[in-house]
Amino acid sequence: MQTAYPEGRPRPWLAGAGLLLVGAVLVLDVLAPIEIAVGVLYVLPVLLGLWVMQAAYLPVVTGLAVVLTLLDPLFVPDSQRTSAVLAGRSLSLVAIVCSALVVLAFRRSQRQLDQRRQAQVAAQSALQRSLRETRDFKDALDVSSIVATTDARGRITYANDNFCRISRYSREELLGQDHRLVNSGHHAKDFIRELWDTIGSGRVWKGEICNRAKDGTIYWVDTTIVPFLDEGGRPYQYLAIRNDITERKRAEQALLEQRALVRLGEMAAVVAHEVKNPLAGIGGAIQIIRDRMPPASPDREIVKAILDRIAALNGTVQDLLLFARPRLPQLRECQLDGLLAETVTLLQRDPLGQKLQVQLPRSGALVRADPDQLREAFLNVFLNAAQAMGGEGGIAVSLASESGFGLVRVHDSGPGIPDAIRERIFEPFFTTKHRGTGLGLPIARRILQAHGGDITVECPATGGTRVTFKLPLEPGGVRA
Repeated sequence: MQTAYPEGRPRPWLAGAGLLLVGAVLVLDVLAPIEIAVGVLYVLPVLLGLWVMQAAYLPVVTGLAVVLTLLDPLFVPDSQRTSAVLAGRSLSLVAIVCSALVVLAFRRSQRQLDQRRQAQVAAQSALQRSLRETRDFKDALDVSSIVATTDARGRITYANDNFCRISRYSREELLGQDHRLVNSGHHAKDFIRELWDTIGSGRVWKGEICNRAKDGTIYWVDTTIVPFLDEGGRPYQYLAIRNDITERKRAEQALLEQRALVRLGEMAAVVAHEVKNPLAGIGGAIQIIRDRMPPASPDREIVKAILDRIAALNGTVQDLLLFARPRLPQLRECQLDGLLAETVTLLQRDPLGQKLQVQLPRSGALVRADPDQLREAFLNVFLNAAQAMGGEGGIAVSLASESGFGLVRVHDSGPGIPDAIRERIFEPFFTTKHRGTGLGLPIARRILQAHGGDITVECPATGGTRVTFKLPLEPGGVRA
């Protein structure tokens, strides 16, 4: 049924039809015998107000119907004004008025119904708009940040694509696990305890966290954890919003290293003057003493041990100077196969490298580099592998190219690097070996970076340690 105020276009012709209907009833009332109460038909145009949208229609039509019904007896002779006729006219008035009241009540109820419907439509529209805005916010957050939600026990219930990408875990591997899955072990237990105490009490926690991906790589995230609270004020869910700050942390670390290098360079100048030169003089004097001793003298072994210690100390000082004051590489074209072969020869002169089996590629590849520096970088890695394997095992060297870089991979058959120290292997002076200064890998990295490349270390699931030297192909990298 069409309501009093229906949606759609107004229909003015319907109001006109109602007025014509009033006229038609008037004509019928005049022509009909006085005994017939034709005036009751005025109810029809009044009821037509159920469909007419104009607000003035109902009072106008009702007023006309009442007036015409009241005036009709005035034009009837007194002899015909019987009580039955007057009763019929009165009943017509009652019917007209009641019909008008019914239409008015119907209009009011329809108006209220329309208002409720409009309110519902507005509420539904607001809800849809709110849901759309919520989806937009979520999409924007998912695009820009690493997002995860957990339950009250810390089990992951949602992980976005960025979380999967940076952690190297699939969504199926993350869901149902807690964040210990990506714990790097970098932070102390007190740090983790303080984090849980904060969010467990319903407060927001902010800080920087060091995590470990599935492949063992370390990444840093600036983290905000927001607890969602139930009616009792207890957390029932946690939302973690993170942003990757790994490059920023690397830049900060590089800046700290640079500052340390400045101080180290100043110290190296003192070492070179106060230690290296006198050390060379002491070594020369000891050699003269050894040469003057009888060949069968038992003291020659003691002197030899002293010379060995002096040589080791001189090597330590040399490493310190090389790291503190690196020289610019003197680039020239050289054969990579020959450089690697020369490095193996130097390795086998060391007691730890004499029993190693080294597989070298035969590629004929050329590299534009400083051969002395590159040989030094290779030797440091080979010596690390020899020490890790205890002087027994194998080293496989392979060549490849990728994304504009030439890759030299050195893979040993040793035990690999423990997770606890893997992230510290490039720290200057950090070492777990009984010999060495902890400068081998830092020096190798500085050499590769000076060539426009880099060096990375990984421990494959198949075992051992794989060190990758990365050299740019252009403008003068590895070429066949």
